[in-house]
Amino acid sequence: MTNFSGTKCSHDKYRMEADHSSDPLWCSKCGCNLDIDGFPLSDELKSELMNWVIEYGKILEQTDYGEKIKRDTAILVKSHDEKGRRLYQKLKFELGDRYEVNYIHTSL
Repeated sequence: MTNFSGTKCSHDKYRMEADHSSDPLWCSKCGCNLDIDGFPLSDELKSELMNWVIEYGKILEQTDYGEKIKRDTAILVKSHDEKGRRLYQKLKFELGDRYEVNYIHTSL
């Protein structure tokens, strides 16, 4: 598969990371955002993961994309990260040993 920079990548190592308006799975090698529907995941987990990304977008919007970080922002980010770690465990369970996936912690 060719990534956005035009180079070939096998997309065989992944990371789970929240980013505004993106699917939560990325290629760890080339950085390409990958379609979550291309992975053998339950509809329930796909929905939970997409809601997790939407929640991250709301945190970004509340902070004007990191410009107006308030004291309670740290609480929101920590809570989002904790939810992400729980979803990551579900993701690893559903994908099994066939996929190498790492979790990238939520930050602003």
